[in-house]
Amino acid sequence: MRELTAELRAVRDLARAAQGAYEVDELLDRICASVSEAFGFARAVVSRYLPETDEVERVAAYGVSLDAVRALPRRLADWPLLRQAQQTGEAVLAADVQSDRAIPLDVADEFGTGALMTLPLMSQGRCLGFLSADRGGAPLGLDESARAGLTTIGVLAASFLERALMHDEQIRVDRLKSNFIALASHELRAPAAVVYGISSTLRLRSGELTHERLDELREALYEQSERFYRLVEQLLDLSRLEARSIRIEPERFAVLGMVEELVRAYAAERSLQVEVDVPVELEARADREAFERIVGNLIANALRYGEPPIRVTAEQRDRHFRLAIEDRGKGVPPEFAPHLFERFTRGHGPGARSSGAGLGLSIAQSYAQAHGGKLIYEPAKPRGARFELVLPNS
Repeated sequence: MRELTAELRAVRDLARAAQGAYEVDELLDRICASVSEAFGFARAVVSRYLPETDEVERVAAYGVSLDAVRALPRRLADWPLLRQAQQTGEAVLAADVQSDRAIPLDVADEFGTGALMTLPLMSQGRCLGFLSADRGGAPLGLDESARAGLTTIGVLAASFLERALMHDEQIRVDRLKSNFIALASHELRAPAAVVYGISSTLRLRSGELTHERLDELREALYEQSERFYRLVEQLLDLSRLEARSIRIEPERFAVLGMVEELVRAYAAERSLQVEVDVPVELEARADREAFERIVGNLIANALRYGEPPIRVTAEQRDRHFRLAIEDRGKGVPPEFAPHLFERFTRGHGPGARSSGAGLGLSIAQSYAQAHGGKLIYEPAKPRGARFELVLPNS
């Protein structure tokens, strides 16, 4: 009865905390501490579940540093224990999981294969996260009363986590609004001024100009308008990605046909400078529009900043789809490479990025990450730049 009383006291304390003026982070910390004290856990961790990538993010901890648990594997595929808890909606012990490896090997070495418990934090049928705990490697068992107490605590913890997510989302949205307004006004001002200036000249002074000068101005107007359009599209992409309003809907498709189509669209009359070496049978699992944005951007960059021949290759390896684009230009200067995927980064070569906003690679990386993948740069051999898109293909 003593243990049950401790559990009920923990529930009571958490219910009172929910009514108090606590910060979200403090509430989550109280969950870890209260549960640990009530059930005799040595360590407890609250994790947020990220359904878009099927990963977990550790947000609070007791008995262990948050930095230490953040370094643990994030993918749910590596944690059958968490997956089973998510599917059943109930507390699960690692020892009860019917799997050769309920938890990652490095975690099992520290916690023991059966000494870890995970409680899913459910709200309206959705799994918001997990509360995981252990007794410092000591045997761990849960009787019916303990499971009932944990279930009640899980409901409260889920409400706290939901509050945390809503709070963080509101802060993020407010910041995005401010950043986007500043970003758009700064980046659009220069091309807008150029387009306006050329248009004004054509309207007010066309009768004074030679045919050659008029042709030059019309060509410049077209080029600047195209740049303006491209920049607006990039800014809209960036804002939608940050607001998480773009839905990634992976589907399987043949890679060769898609790549050949993109080469024709982005290389146009320079298509012969691009060599495509992709197996006919190779398929990728990705969002088609996002794939086009990523690969199209890489082809355009290779043509704009690199030198032919440009080569596109793709393969399936290590459960991942990999597509590489490389050129034989001067490559990226070593001091610039670490900043290559940052926003508004220019400087691929001397003056090379002066015509762009420096958003393309940042957006391409964001699209890759939205798939649970990544975009990698490395120098090509013997010279040039090599970009590799890596996406999960299972």
